[in-house]
Amino acid sequence: MRKILHIDMNSYFATLEQQAHPNLRGKPIGVAGKGKGERTVVCGASIEAKKFGLKSGMSTWEALRLCPQLIIIPATYDRYSFTSKRIFDLLERFGPKVDVFSIDEAFLDLGTDISWEEAGNLGIKIKQLIRTEIGEWVSSSVGISYGRVLAKLASEMQKPDGLTVIRPEDFARIAAIMPIEELCGIGFRLRPRLNRMGINTIAEMGRMPRDMLITVFGLHTGSWLHDIGNGIDNNILHSWRDLPQEKSIGHSYTLPHNISNLSDVKKVLLLLSERVGVRLRAKRLVGKTISTYLRFEDGSGWGERHTQKEYLLDGYQIYRAGERLLNGASVLKPVRLVAITISDLVSQYEATSPLFEATQANEELALAVDKINNRYGEWAVHRGLIHKIRQRIFNLPDGRDKRKYVPEITHINPFTKRI
Repeated sequence: MRKILHIDMNSYFATLEQQAHPNLRGKPIGVAGKGKGERTVVCGASIEAKKFGLKSGMSTWEALRLCPQLIIIPATYDRYSFTSKRIFDLLERFGPKVDVFSIDEAFLDLGTDISWEEAGNLGIKIKQLIRTEIGEWVSSSVGISYGRVLAKLASEMQKPDGLTVIRPEDFARIAAIMPIEELCGIGFRLRPRLNRMGINTIAEMGRMPRDMLITVFGLHTGSWLHDIGNGIDNNILHSWRDLPQEKSIGHSYTLPHNISNLSDVKKVLLLLSERVGVRLRAKRLVGKTISTYLRFEDGSGWGERHTQKEYLLDGYQIYRAGERLLNGASVLKPVRLVAITISDLVSQYEATSPLFEATQANEELALAVDKINNRYGEWAVHRGLIHKIRQRIFNLPDGRDKRKYVPEITHINPFTKRI
């Protein structure tokens, strides 16, 4: 029988900050997109802070209300991405298929030629290696089972720093007492609907007739609910190195304070466009369709898109295309969020080369700047127009984008950075 291991890093963003800064260890800290006093949310809380009820996605003012002594730390995305790549590389020593679930979670296929005891010992070894090679303050919870959902359930059962194995013979005992909401895939929408049907535990879900679940939830969801309720779980993994090409690349930013000046909006748009350009070139892609979006103070939004004649890869070219769309905005109320995205992506090798020498020169310059920044750190070289605004923008991590962790650029070690 195939064994699947799921690893979940404990309080990942916060413990990496505590690893980098020993003076923060043992203290309640909250990692946020921006600094203390600015409008932002907590994207990660330390183990010490979670004891006060802090959760990811909570506003900083609410977090400080629950824990007045909370230390707010701006997110250091380079550190988290850099470390994730190291962890996933480490997992590949134990098997070729590492399926990245998010920035701090992954599945590992341990194969069939291994006993449950040996699988558990490998889990212990992986946890120890992370402590040794990543940092003594960085811990993980490991779950091992014969399928993805059950392996993830196992990793949640002993947190933090635990290890749980769910064998086929263990399923009935666990399913009889485990609430359905503990299963990955059953969230705030599915749970109340299942509860109204009298389903509160995994075992109760398994006893419900398949046809009834399909009638209520549809063929795909209904079949999955019945299968997992009876311990039938998918164990097919896909290597993180074989991810399909993105359909679009974009960046957005929620402003610390609303702005009404169009020139200030354009400065933010320029910085976001430069970030998009860097990512495009790192993945050797070009795109033609530019989309710009603004969200206003009252919650309403404005968006526009346009397809260019030529493929773009330079951040300033992307900005100019977005700027033209911005100039067409008829109403500009106080702006809360700015976003720009490029789509219709193809490989650089498939695109037609620029016709004009000036365009070719700009692209060559952008690639040269990338080489410098890859060696000396992001924004070591940048346009003077964004010098001030870049210091105000933090890249809030999106842990769901698995492609960010595929090693394409050699980064400097971000643990050398200081707060």
